[in-house]
Amino acid sequence: MTVPSQPSDPLVGAVLAILKAARELGFEINKTKLVKLLYFADIQAIEQGGVQFSGATWRWDNFGPFDRAIAAAELQLADSNLIERRDDRLFDGQCLLTLAVEVDDPLPAEYMTIVRDVVTRHGSKSATALKVLSYKTPPMEAASAAGDRGVLLDLNRARRRRNVQAMLARSRVRRATIPRHERSPGVADELLAELEASSDSIRRANEVLGDR
Repeated sequence: MTVPSQPSDPLVGAVLAILKAARELGFEINKTKLVKLLYFADIQAIEQGGVQFSGATWRWDNFGPFDRAIAAAELQLADSNLIERRDDRLFDGQCLLTLAVEVDDPLPAEYMTIVRDVVTRHGSKSATALKVLSYKTPPMEAASAAGDRGVLLDLNRARRRRNVQAMLARSRVRRATIPRHERSPGVADELLAELEASSDSIRRANEVLGDR
């Protein structure tokens, strides 16, 4: 059974995309890792000049970026028998999520590329490691610095930081290509002598202007 691509609910599609990429790459995904991977995918899309595509409303809550609607999307997929939820939280604290069927790519190609890249780089990390990484992103740094838990995260901060970093990198490259000007010997002494010779004129001008 192959499910048609691109569900009408973007959050459902984004959850499916993470789980599809995880199965392709052989990574085990629990509920906590799913949330962080979705967040990193949105951040990467914005850093690359695009827009957030998951449909999540990100807030600082529940140990990092979070949206309670993600749990509803999981339940919808489980009720539709598209994913399996193995809830072992009573034993090892995890609720594992896996695809139950083959699915076409549930997001447009440019977003699937981002999802696969994010899962490739972060899919093997623990939930704790992903939480630490999430707090180092510009939106979470700003929210945690203000101390306002529950506040909406400004994901555009990620684009602004990337733009500043790119500008600084270009500036360093330009500076490295500009030839250094060698100072002529005696120039400083000449300037000091010229300033000393004109000091009387400067004093008289200040007196005329009333700036003594």
